[in-house]
Amino acid sequence: MKKVLLSLLAVTLSVSAFAQILNVASIEKISTPKGTMVAGISPKGDYLLVTGMQLEGLAKYDLATGKTEVLTEALGAGNEAKISADGKTVVYREDSFVKGLRYTDVVSRNLVTGAGVHLAKGTRNLNAISLQGGNALMVNSGRITQKSVSKTLPRVKSTPVVSIDNGQLMITSNGITRVLSPNGKQFSYIWPSVSPNGKKVCYYVCGVGCFISNIDGSDVKELGILRAAQWYDDNTVVGMRDYDDGHTITSSSIVAITIDGKRQKLTSDSMIAMYPYASVEGKKIAFTTLEGESYIINVK
Repeated sequence: MKKVLLSLLAVTLSVSAFAQILNVASIEKISTPKGTMVAGISPKGDYLLVTGMQLEGLAKYDLATGKTEVLTEALGAGNEAKISADGKTVVYREDSFVKGLRYTDVVSRNLVTGAGVHLAKGTRNLNAISLQGGNALMVNSGRITQKSVSKTLPRVKSTPVVSIDNGQLMITSNGITRVLSPNGKQFSYIWPSVSPNGKKVCYYVCGVGCFISNIDGSDVKELGILRAAQWYDDNTVVGMRDYDDGHTITSSSIVAITIDGKRQKLTSDSMIAMYPYASVEGKKIAFTTLEGESYIINVK
């Protein structure tokens, strides 16, 4: 009998550990401008980046004052916009079309002075942008260039940059770009992300699910259906687990999963929660609903 009780206790503790990854204090609705969705959250969790529902335009929304500052109205600006570690600089894309062909500029915007600088102009195949310390790293057609975006942030040792090219997961390290694609080249990949410590990569295999591997592609671990996953910290990712009827999304929850497979549902079934962005320093996770409303999960 004693052994049975101990066994039941062990199971209970295991289930509790499985269910509790992050301690959710509250979920609050944010009055962001109509017709926008969350495109990022600052490292300190004091402002959001918001963009149009088609990723057009980019604005800073101050969480303390509710003030919105438009950064650009360009197409594509909400597509993987990056915020510097001190929260003072944003790097984003500006797309334009000439005779049906898309050209992309990369712009750095100082949020303190308002000054904008073009880091790249008229690129045809921008694979990825990464902010590391005071530098912006851009991968264009497999070639990497580096530009300074801050004189106050220290130089840091560059970590690999991951990108997607023709559906394949690529990695650029020491100036060399190669195919990573840990699950094989027969698959298509989206939503790649490197962990804060640069040791892991999270990505989604189309038609299969979300995976985590070492930065060299070894030790592949499946996380199941978790789309648009973002790293919360070095051990945890947050993403959306959504379902559809073939035409529209019928349900979606924000879920946290650790690298060893523990998972926790962070939002209720009463809302269709999508596309999370995390601030571990600010202890916040921002997301957008299907209706275009913005929310923040406050973590204790």
